[in-house]
Amino acid sequence: MHDSQNIPDGISAVPVLPPEEIERLRDSAITEAANPCKRCGQKRILVGQSVAPRPSCLECVEKHLGAAMVLLSEIYHGYQHRLLLIGHLHEAEEESQQWPLLHEMIRQSRKAYQLDGITPDWESLAKEVAHAR
Repeated sequence: MHDSQNIPDGISAVPVLPPEEIERLRDSAITEAANPCKRCGQKRILVGQSVAPRPSCLECVEKHLGAAMVLLSEIYHGYQHRLLLIGHLHEAEEESQQWPLLHEMIRQSRKAYQLDGITPDWESLAKEVAHAR
């Protein structure tokens, strides 16, 4: 067991994206959509050509990433929280659409865990949240 991150031997955190993809996503255009949400009236964000389904919120991203970290620790101690962990990563992904690089990093982390059991690189995610501020 890796003491510093409670990661079982054989499963390790990996860098999420190659450097060229990071630069491409950092340069992605983020603009406000012309029409606010019809249901709540809030302005929506365009990410490329797609409208984010809800406003993005860094505090909510942090909340969901933090919950996912706690759940992963509990999973390593025998609790059956896999679906909750995946759900929190998905919620963080949804809340981060205003920041394309952060959004893609969270998405890739979720997919890597969901498909292959690869632990998210929490430190890289935290740094990108800080960068988005």
